[in-house]
This record gives sequence, structure tokens and C-alpha cells, in this order.
Amino acid sequence: MDRVKRHLYYKNIVKRHLNDIRAHIELSKNDMERSYYRTRYAAQLSIYADALGIQEKYLERFIQK
Repeated sequence: MDRVKRHLYYKNIVKRHLNDIRAHIELSKNDMERSYYRTRYAAQLSIYADALGIQEKYLERFIQK
């Protein structure tokens, strides 16, 4: 994936999707729901990091900015 496509993919898909999942974690009403969203976040983070060719910790750092 070239640099421009990776940037657009990150900006338009990855960041929005992971921020939506993080919002669901904060709005969760019980531990079971919170655990589900945390697991989903971790899985999606791993998949997106592989697709972008970077480590998960760096992707998570960019998401939090």
C-alpha cells in the first residue's frame, strides 16, 4: 500500500472506526458490555495495524491524538 492510500485509509476508516469503539467502551452500562467492546477494540486494532504495516502500540498512539 503506498503512502497516500495508507493515509486516506487511516484517516477515513481506521481512526473513525476505532474512535467509535472507544466511545462505546465509555458508554457501556455494565462490565459484560465493556469487556465485549474492549475485546473488539483489541482485535480491530491488531487487524488495522497489520493492514497498515505498523505496530499496534504506534497505531494506538496515533488514534489517541
